[in-house]
Amino acid sequence: CGAAPRWPSRVKVVFFSFISGTLGLSLYSYMSGMNVSSLDLDEPTSQRVLCLSEWPQRYDRVFALSTWNNPEDEMLFQVPGHNQEFLAQYFCKAPDLDLACRDVKLRTQDLGTPLAMAMGGSGGQYYDILGVWAMLWLVLTFVAWLGVTIHDLALIGQTQKDFILDVSGVNQHCPCIRSVWKALAAYRPLLRLATAEHLPCARVLGMALAAALAPIILVWNLLVLLFVVCPMILFAFMRYPIRMSRAWVFIISVVCFLYGLGLTLQQLAYIASMDLRPQYALTWKVPSNQTEALCTCGCDYSVSSTVCINLGTIGLVTTLKAAFLAFRCLKGLRRSQWANLLSVTFPVPLTVYEVKWQQADGKPIRFRDEEMPVQGEVAFDPFAMMDEQPDSKFTTVHLRPELLRPEHVHGEKAAKAEASEASQRTCRTLEMPGRPVPAKLEPAQFKAVIESEYIGCCGFPWPTGGKKFVYDEEFLAELEAGASGKEESTPSSIPEMEVPSLEDRKAGAAPGTTAGHTSMAFLGLQVCRLLAPSNVD
Repeated sequence: CGAAPRWPSRVKVVFFSFISGTLGLSLYSYMSGMNVSSLDLDEPTSQRVLCLSEWPQRYDRVFALSTWNNPEDEMLFQVPGHNQEFLAQYFCKAPDLDLACRDVKLRTQDLGTPLAMAMGGSGGQYYDILGVWAMLWLVLTFVAWLGVTIHDLALIGQTQKDFILDVSGVNQHCPCIRSVWKALAAYRPLLRLATAEHLPCARVLGMALAAALAPIILVWNLLVLLFVVCPMILFAFMRYPIRMSRAWVFIISVVCFLYGLGLTLQQLAYIASMDLRPQYALTWKVPSNQTEALCTCGCDYSVSSTVCINLGTIGLVTTLKAAFLAFRCLKGLRRSQWANLLSVTFPVPLTVYEVKWQQADGKPIRFRDEEMPVQGEVAFDPFAMMDEQPDSKFTTVHLRPELLRPEHVHGEKAAKAEASEASQRTCRTLEMPGRPVPAKLEPAQFKAVIESEYIGCCGFPWPTGGKKFVYDEEFLAELEAGASGKEESTPSSIPEMEVPSLEDRKAGAAPGTTAGHTSMAFLGLQVCRLLAPSNVD
């Protein structure tokens, strides 16, 4: 299209990341922009009209008024209290005081007045709970959008994609996060007690306590995640935005999932019970009987059930969207080489399915057998579980068009096709982040010295504390050639070693020493031949 390389992708990422943030922004706009149509006008929660010289506004309007319009008015900063001192201080005498809330008739222009805080109701709702939700979703949407945009732009770039950390990298570069979470998880003592092998009574007691305390431990860990781990990762993200972008997007997606679920459950409770619903005041201006100033009169009303249903639906959609975003982070969190863009998704043709592949030794992967495809569900990721294999740190995927009937390709044509495929595999530019860097100061005969690991829960690799040595092919070839030459010049049987007598040992003689050293060298060479496979633990 004539654009500079990478710029079309950057523009698409920024555009789609804005689209992803519109859901949270619309939720904020809906909550903060409620008007008279959001109230249940058939059932006022206050019996008579209340008139004040200054009526406390909603919390979201307090921020706007106090910051830009009226910074010197301290009354707007005060939390409205339902007490006689507050009402006596701001009481305003007006003709509408004699009216009941059911008999109030308003002018058309009064209906456009923003909702204010409830002051005369009996429900005790003296705080703007929906305003708090609105500000919370605005902040969550912004930080999630910021993390997704930084992650995708860094992943597209050529110089910064290698710096985005997976779970192993986060544990290595920020070990305090894992240490704090493990220290506050509160399950390790119960785990030790439940797995005590030599104390059967302790095991039974531990299992019983674990079952009884499971809900408490779950709630405690959620609180630790929301108020301890999430701020720690936020601080790390602010310090290292590129390195921690993927981990931050995953954590903030989990937080959005939990808050969205909480919003949905709260709205279900509001639908079931009208007494629990938030209350707001519908206000209007009337002349005062005592001064020339205007009084603000109002009545309190609960939020209508329609608003609760809408907020519950939006909360449920937000929960699902946050879950999908968290799932898209998993591949890159397992292995940084298998990372994918978070803001842009692509259509996958059905001709890809069903997906079949095996391990390097030709055996089926875990959880699959010979007759079961690795991925046969056409509505799910065709690359599923490729990043969950023990060797996935050093593997990739090649996509190419292929004839529907490969058996029609014969002879020279087949050889050319194989050569072309091999050329494509070796010459193709890989856009994935770089492979893990081997350990420094490795011996010359090793291609790499890497951390040994196992595949744990959900496909995440976890280090075992050991080392894995990957031998260089040239070194193995030289070793094989040297072993073949040694076999030709060495008898098929190992020479017998002479056992020195007691007298000889006393005299210091050691016949057979040379033959013994030769035999041990040959045995060492045979051991090296047995260790000839490319991966040696």
